[in-house]
Amino acid sequence: MAPTEAVEEASKTWPGAYPKAGENGVPADVGKFTVAMDSWGASDLNPWGLTSVSFLHDYYNLRLMMQDPNGVLAPAWALSFEQTLDGLTFQLNPDARFQDGSPADAQAVADNLLGFRGDFVEQAGYDAPLWNSAKAQELTADVEVISPTEVFVKTDGGKPTWMWNLGGNGYHLYWYGNPNRLMMGPDAYLEDAAGGGPFSIAEWEPNNRILFDRWDDFWADYEHWHKPQFGQMEFLTVSDPAARFALLASEQVDAVYNLPWALAKDLDKSEDLGVRGVNPGRGSTWTQTYQANGMLTMTFGCPIHLREAARPPGRVDEGGVNIPEWTTPDVCVDHPTLDVRVRRALNLAIDKAAVSAGPHFGFSKPIGSIFHAGSFASRLDERVYNVSEFNPDEAKRLLAEAGYADGFEMSGHFGQFAGRPGIPEMADAISSYWNDIGVTMTWQEHDPTDYVRGFRAGIFAQVPVNLQTWGRQDHSGVQISWYHATSGYVGIYNDRIEELYWDATGAETPEEMIPFLHELEDEVLATEETFPLYGMTLVNAYTDRVLAHPTVEFTPHFKHYDLVVLRD
Repeated sequence: MAPTEAVEEASKTWPGAYPKAGENGVPADVGKFTVAMDSWGASDLNPWGLTSVSFLHDYYNLRLMMQDPNGVLAPAWALSFEQTLDGLTFQLNPDARFQDGSPADAQAVADNLLGFRGDFVEQAGYDAPLWNSAKAQELTADVEVISPTEVFVKTDGGKPTWMWNLGGNGYHLYWYGNPNRLMMGPDAYLEDAAGGGPFSIAEWEPNNRILFDRWDDFWADYEHWHKPQFGQMEFLTVSDPAARFALLASEQVDAVYNLPWALAKDLDKSEDLGVRGVNPGRGSTWTQTYQANGMLTMTFGCPIHLREAARPPGRVDEGGVNIPEWTTPDVCVDHPTLDVRVRRALNLAIDKAAVSAGPHFGFSKPIGSIFHAGSFASRLDERVYNVSEFNPDEAKRLLAEAGYADGFEMSGHFGQFAGRPGIPEMADAISSYWNDIGVTMTWQEHDPTDYVRGFRAGIFAQVPVNLQTWGRQDHSGVQISWYHATSGYVGIYNDRIEELYWDATGAETPEEMIPFLHELEDEVLATEETFPLYGMTLVNAYTDRVLAHPTVEFTPHFKHYDLVVLRD
């Protein structure tokens, strides 16, 4: 790159293109920053007791490493790591500590990794391990403290997705808390989390509101992670999209996470007017967009229910984790969607491109893959952008062949999880398309946390059809974690898919995973029990008070609110 090109590039990227607190007239310290959002995930503050992901933890607990706003893996609690076939060795920041003064050292890393596995459930008084403890057990065989700043994590084999699960890469799935507090049990922990992140919890209204106070003695001083400019940060959950926008327009909040596409389409887009994530300077509300942040699939759950309910009790998976017993819901007995011709017809009846162009205003993209666009091992031409056809005539023919020429009635399920836009619009569109082929739909919307819990292995409550949402995974080896028998959020699987899951996760390098990942995806789609619908983007909107929000462009959930810079 020539010097002039390098200067031009720096003028459009983080950190060079972004205003900084305390420089060029930007105040060094301001009061409160407030965000309205659709959801932050589960309202669980304890990282060892999570029932699903909860992105609040980014701001008061720790991760080993993190993405900087350019999407590059960067230091956090750990300065660096090395991975071999035997495991991972982390070098920790010697300045790291928790808010009660205790050291955030190698022993704290070890305690957390064992806590994720569920090793301290009885000792510390927890009712159950966290929701994805089976994955933690599979990835971490043992932990050895070498020194206060060095820790070795033993793995059984290469475990090439370890960092994408437990390390902080991409989608955040685990957070590291203060073991001194966690070992006291869930009730004592809620009295004072005393985490290691840049904020402490000042006020907490589960499901509704959280107020953070800045930790003025926060230990990190990286360009990408340091003491925030503002003394307080407030998150509000506001489920109604119009209400979120009204709060922004009246400047009662400074930012909105997940502004509906219909409201966002006419606002100033920072990407088009200068630098992504920097106020364009027009004195008005402005936006930036998270690209390819998630996807939606349409999943028919009755076939997997009948398949798994026929299996004997007492099974364990290859990792030694107990496989739950399944029972068949009454609605699934002799249900039309047990016939593959019916499922195929229902998919052919949906014009996915028209939905993206119409009610999604071009902010979504129809897809044909269970892997995210641009993720490791995704096949863009062969799968991601190879979308199933729209053919209502063939759909009617298939229904008639299956014995449903006059159609039938069916109920379906969806939830609006944090940062997953466009789902109700897709549900409405599906109802309309299916009505055209004689199928009458009734949709039920669920609380997002309850909805996610409904996909536990052995439960899979959302039948006969659901709209299943998936946050972006930069590594498809993590995405397949959901397509197997002991997942905390189950996708479609059968015996062959389960075998391929273990083949892929048993590979020693990412490259060795690729053929297994491709075959697993092909097998999942061949069941015709789950159909990809669209890939999502998500719009963040800001008042003119916000000068900048440096954050990664491709992400499944909100990040880097601690880096926001305000004008007063």
